[in-house]
Amino acid sequence: MFEITSVAAKDQATIELNKANGEPLCDTEGNRLSVTVWGPGSKAYAAAQAARQQRLLDRSARKGRNARMTPEEAARENAEFLAACTVSFNGWAYQGKADAQAFVLAYADPALGWLADQVGAGVSDWANFSSGSAQS
Repeated sequence: MFEITSVAAKDQATIELNKANGEPLCDTEGNRLSVTVWGPGSKAYAAAQAARQQRLLDRSARKGRNARMTPEEAARENAEFLAACTVSFNGWAYQGKADAQAFVLAYADPALGWLADQVGAGVSDWANFSSGSAQS
Protein backbone atom coordinates (compact mmCIF):
# COMPACT_ATOMS: atom_id res chain seq x y z
CA MET A 1 0.00 0.00 0.00
CA PHE A 2 1.25 3.48 -0.87
CA GLU A 3 2.23 5.66 2.09
CA ILE A 4 0.81 9.12 1.30
CA THR A 5 3.16 10.86 3.73
CA SER A 6 6.02 9.95 1.39
CA VAL A 7 4.90 12.87 -0.78
CA ALA A 8 4.24 15.35 2.04
CA ALA A 9 5.29 18.93 1.42
CA LYS A 10 8.53 20.25 2.87
CA ASP A 11 8.35 23.14 5.32
CA GLN A 12 10.73 25.43 3.42
CA ALA A 13 11.75 26.19 -0.14
CA THR A 14 14.12 28.59 -1.82
CA ILE A 15 12.62 30.85 -4.48
CA GLU A 16 15.13 32.05 -7.06
CA LEU A 17 14.43 35.65 -8.01
CA ASN A 18 14.12 37.25 -11.41
CA LYS A 19 14.38 40.92 -12.32
CA ALA A 20 11.15 42.68 -13.24
CA ASN A 21 11.90 41.93 -16.90
CA GLY A 22 12.08 38.18 -16.20
CA GLU A 23 15.84 37.81 -16.39
CA PRO A 24 17.54 35.91 -13.54
CA LEU A 25 18.53 38.22 -10.67
CA CYS A 26 22.23 37.79 -9.87
CA ASP A 27 24.81 39.66 -7.82
CA THR A 28 27.85 41.32 -9.40
CA GLU A 29 29.70 37.99 -9.38
CA GLY A 30 26.91 36.14 -11.17
CA ASN A 31 25.51 34.31 -8.14
CA ARG A 32 21.74 33.79 -8.26
CA LEU A 33 19.80 35.70 -5.59
CA SER A 34 16.92 34.05 -3.77
CA VAL A 35 14.58 34.05 -0.80
CA THR A 36 13.96 31.09 1.51
CA VAL A 37 10.35 30.90 2.66
CA TRP A 38 8.05 28.85 4.85
CA GLY A 39 5.52 26.90 2.82
CA PRO A 40 1.77 26.41 3.06
CA GLY A 41 2.19 23.12 4.92
CA SER A 42 4.34 24.59 7.69
CA LYS A 43 3.35 25.81 11.13
CA ALA A 44 5.10 29.13 10.44
CA TYR A 45 2.95 29.73 7.35
CA ALA A 46 -0.21 28.83 9.29
CA ALA A 47 0.81 31.29 12.01
CA ALA A 48 1.44 34.00 9.39
CA GLN A 49 -2.01 33.40 7.89
CA ALA A 50 -3.65 33.48 11.31
CA ALA A 51 -1.86 36.72 12.18
CA ARG A 52 -2.95 38.28 8.88
CA GLN A 53 -6.55 37.23 9.50
CA GLN A 54 -6.43 38.65 13.03
CA ARG A 55 -5.06 41.99 11.77
CA LEU A 56 -7.91 42.16 9.24
CA LEU A 57 -10.48 41.32 11.91
CA ASP A 58 -9.01 43.92 14.26
CA ARG A 59 -9.06 46.51 11.48
CA SER A 60 -12.68 45.69 10.71
CA ALA A 61 -13.61 46.03 14.37
CA ARG A 62 -11.91 49.45 14.54
CA LYS A 63 -13.22 50.83 11.27
CA GLY A 64 -16.49 48.97 10.72
CA ARG A 65 -17.58 46.37 8.20
CA ASN A 66 -17.56 48.68 5.20
CA ALA A 67 -14.09 50.08 5.76
CA ARG A 68 -11.94 49.83 2.66
CA MET A 69 -8.17 49.42 2.58
CA THR A 70 -6.13 51.96 0.73
CA PRO A 71 -3.61 50.57 -1.77
CA GLU A 72 -0.86 51.47 0.70
CA GLU A 73 -2.59 49.58 3.52
CA ALA A 74 -3.12 46.55 1.29
CA ALA A 75 0.54 46.59 0.25
CA ARG A 76 1.64 46.84 3.87
CA GLU A 77 -0.64 43.97 4.88
CA ASN A 78 0.76 41.80 2.09
CA ALA A 79 4.30 42.79 3.12
CA GLU A 80 3.64 41.78 6.74
CA PHE A 81 2.39 38.37 5.62
CA LEU A 82 5.29 37.74 3.24
CA ALA A 83 7.80 38.87 5.87
CA ALA A 84 6.33 36.40 8.36
CA CYS A 85 6.76 33.66 5.74
CA THR A 86 10.36 34.64 4.98
CA VAL A 87 13.22 32.69 6.50
CA SER A 88 16.05 34.58 4.78
CA PHE A 89 17.19 36.77 1.93
CA ASN A 90 19.98 34.81 0.24
CA GLY A 91 22.89 36.83 -1.10
CA TRP A 92 21.24 40.24 -0.82
CA ALA A 93 19.92 42.84 1.61
CA TYR A 94 17.46 45.70 1.66
CA GLN A 95 19.10 49.01 2.60
CA GLY A 96 21.98 47.06 4.13
CA LYS A 97 19.82 44.80 6.29
CA ALA A 98 18.35 41.31 5.98
CA ASP A 99 16.29 40.99 9.16
CA ALA A 100 12.55 40.82 9.90
CA GLN A 101 12.12 44.59 9.59
CA ALA A 102 13.99 44.63 6.27
CA PHE A 103 11.73 41.85 5.00
CA VAL A 104 8.65 44.03 5.58
CA LEU A 105 10.26 47.13 4.10
CA ALA A 106 11.49 45.31 0.98
CA TYR A 107 8.10 43.73 0.27
CA ALA A 108 6.30 47.04 0.91
CA ASP A 109 8.59 49.07 -1.38
CA PRO A 110 6.47 50.05 -4.41
CA ALA A 111 9.55 50.18 -6.65
CA LEU A 112 10.18 46.51 -5.78
CA GLY A 113 6.60 45.36 -6.35
CA TRP A 114 7.89 42.61 -8.63
CA LEU A 115 9.73 41.15 -5.60
CA ALA A 116 6.56 40.87 -3.50
CA ASP A 117 4.70 39.43 -6.50
CA GLN A 118 7.34 36.73 -7.07
CA VAL A 119 7.66 35.75 -3.43
CA GLY A 120 3.88 35.79 -2.98
CA ALA A 121 3.41 33.49 -5.96
CA GLY A 122 6.23 31.22 -4.83
CA VAL A 123 5.15 30.91 -1.22
CA SER A 124 1.61 29.89 -2.15
CA ASP A 125 2.62 27.32 -4.78
CA TRP A 126 2.61 23.86 -3.20
CA ALA A 127 4.80 22.58 -6.04
CA ASN A 128 7.74 24.58 -4.67
CA PHE A 129 7.55 22.54 -1.47
CA SER A 130 7.26 19.09 -3.01
CA SER A 131 10.07 16.59 -2.73
CA GLY A 132 10.99 16.95 -6.40
CA SER A 133 10.49 20.69 -6.82
CA ALA A 134 12.97 22.51 -9.01
CA GLN A 135 13.23 25.59 -6.77
CA SER A 136 13.78 23.93 -3.43
